[in-house]
Amino acid sequence: MTEGQPAIRVKDGDELAVKLLEVGNQLKPLDDENYFFFEVVRELVDASLTNYQELRRGFMESNYPLLAWACRNLLELTIFIKFVLLSGENARRFGDDRLVDGSELVRALRDLELHYDPKASTVALDDVLNQMQTQMNAESVTASKHLEVRKLAEMVGLKEDYASVNRVCSKLVHPTSWSVLAMNKGTNSFPGAGQLLFLYGVGYLAQITIATREHNTKQGMRPN
Repeated sequence: MTEGQPAIRVKDGDELAVKLLEVGNQLKPLDDENYFFFEVVRELVDASLTNYQELRRGFMESNYPLLAWACRNLLELTIFIKFVLLSGENARRFGDDRLVDGSELVRALRDLELHYDPKASTVALDDVLNQMQTQMNAESVTASKHLEVRKLAEMVGLKEDYASVNRVCSKLVHPTSWSVLAMNKGTNSFPGAGQLLFLYGVGYLAQITIATREHNTKQGMRPN
């Protein structure tokens, strides 16, 4: 890219977001049996649009941690939606993960509580876990561990993106030595950082738009 010249205009990203919104508005459940598939795809599209707005805000404000966070989120959302569109089984597995993730969250809080106070009452947390387990039984959820994004990335052909972009973004989002000592407010975290992260983020938004639109055009909200 030319020094000082944006690789992509904000207007281009905005126009793409409008296209994705239009695609999202075209999604319709076909029947009760496949309603779950429609819901999963719709929520992923909505999350993508929300994260584009954060990407845009981070770019406009030269807020590199926010920009990197949104770029990484759009990468992961691209991986998720491509994984979901591969099959109905994948869509259900992704949906199951909300309960797997929730259980892991509650267990982590309970473990921390007991770490600081071994005699602490965890009745409230145990009750939430029991409710989640009841729901998992009702939905025949058998997974005991959440999906690993790294493995999904390889499955959908985004292994290299995840390995590289995720690492770059993590260095800017988390309090690493780089982000604490080398990244100053008001200056680039590295040459062309803002333009590059915005470019990649919009690129992932484009992949989400294309994948969703092609699937919906071909067979509607019916899983493979």
